Amino acid sequence: MTALGGILTAVGGIGSLVIWIMSIVKAFKAKDTVWGVLSIFLPICALIWLFMKKHNKLAIYWIVAIVLYIIGFAIAAAGAVASNPEMFQQ
Repeated sequence: MTALGGILTAVGGIGSLVIWIMSIVKAFKAKDTVWGVLSIFLPICALIWLFMKKHNKLAIYWIVAIVLYIIGFAIAAAGAVASNPEMFQQ
């Protein structure tokens, strides 16, 4: 289970990074420099900008990538705890 969680985490993280960069590029190409700079320092601004400018498909993909990352992290953590239960016994 830990390996599956690691794979899901990696896929979700890489997907999120790629979509974040794509949203920054789209913001600068649309001459929204303020939103582009805000998106660099606050990625949530990039997601907000995507929904504001009706790039819903890309925004939904980004949310799916984030959810995939969270699920993968939870599976990896649960697998690590399950494989080493004596860590929590005193």
